[in-house]
Amino acid sequence: MSEKGKELYEEVKQKINISQKEDTLERQFADFWKLACTLKVRQHDMRYAYDDTSREFVEKYKDHLIKVRDDFIENMDHYVKKCIEVMRKVNNMEVHYAKTNEEAQKIFMEELGQNKVIYKSKSVEAKDIGIIDVLKENNIEIKETDLGDVLVQLFKYELPSFQIGPGAHFTELEIAEKIKAVYGVELEPKAANIVDYFRNTYRKELLNDVKVSLTSANAISAEDGTIVLGENEGNISLLTRATEKHIVVCGITKIVPTLLDAVLITKLQSRINNVSFRYISLISGPSNTSDIQGTSVQGMYGAKELVVILVDDWRTEANNNDLLYKEFLKCIGCRSCNFICTASRAFGNLYASKYGLGATAIIRDYIHYGIEAAVKDGLFLCTGCENCYHWCPVSINLGEIMKSIKKEATEKGLCPPPLDEYKEKIFKDKNPFK
Repeated sequence: MSEKGKELYEEVKQKINISQKEDTLERQFADFWKLACTLKVRQHDMRYAYDDTSREFVEKYKDHLIKVRDDFIENMDHYVKKCIEVMRKVNNMEVHYAKTNEEAQKIFMEELGQNKVIYKSKSVEAKDIGIIDVLKENNIEIKETDLGDVLVQLFKYELPSFQIGPGAHFTELEIAEKIKAVYGVELEPKAANIVDYFRNTYRKELLNDVKVSLTSANAISAEDGTIVLGENEGNISLLTRATEKHIVVCGITKIVPTLLDAVLITKLQSRINNVSFRYISLISGPSNTSDIQGTSVQGMYGAKELVVILVDDWRTEANNNDLLYKEFLKCIGCRSCNFICTASRAFGNLYASKYGLGATAIIRDYIHYGIEAAVKDGLFLCTGCENCYHWCPVSINLGEIMKSIKKEATEKGLCPPPLDEYKEKIFKDKNPFK
């Protein structure tokens, strides 16, 4: 084992020791996350609202969805080119194709211009592409609008959190006390009161002061360039309408062949997480009107400009060179694999990266920062149980990808000592048991 391997092992070990102590942030999150995962897979499964369960809905469309993702990966260049062409020629969108994250960051800052404030909805894509880091480096004020992210920002919480419900681990009492400490407003610690507070204060700002907004996309239709966005809170609806410029930043793998495929993926993302999107927006360009003698004019009540930055970075290379994480290209970003992940349940936000919880976040960190980052994130905490594979709506075997990354780590002397000893015993005695 290398010296770097020992260093990373001790770092992960120290994190685990901290998580076992009472009253630490890591322990608090781990306790919350175990309960959340248990409830998520045992709850009523949306049967009060639909004729089928969430899992039945997923199984009904699983084969089709796998074909959709395989079709895109096999014909990636075709669909990307088709999507960009229709967005530009038909939808009056300004579209950029960025080959690298660095190029995307440069384009984004040029589109932001002299604005010093940006309003955004939660976006793992923006983190993946490095937009958030660039905004911070340039002292741009980031205004989160999803309530979970608003709370994370309010608490200045820097540990990884669940991508879909980033603030769900804060208690009502904790939130009420933080609002009092920061804003000097005393609230009864109940969810309804907290929501009312932000509605009565922050909503006015979202309706009147947004010049530039940032979102990702749940999916994008190649056939007509429509961007599909799902949400519960209404913040995305406001950000995409009550703004001068709406910027969409996402990887090219958000593209799917047809509009029906895009809507299906968005609906499936809600059903597999046992939530129901209250709003699904289909955005096909900036606002316009033709009510003055048929003359088409862009920028009526909604956004005047719609800018789309489609990012390749690692994606085409993974596909063309059959890299070990090629199958990750099929991911639809539902994040539900975290609920049934053995390591995630056991270690909470220690088995994670800055991109969020679980294997998908660790794989993203590996892609961008290499093998040492993955080991530091808790790579070897993965048990290889493949619960994720059997749960995944597009049958991605994250366990197999993680196994390949572990193999690389082992070859570079980054395997934890206990596993290294286990391996040596197998080679020596042909028997893993004492």
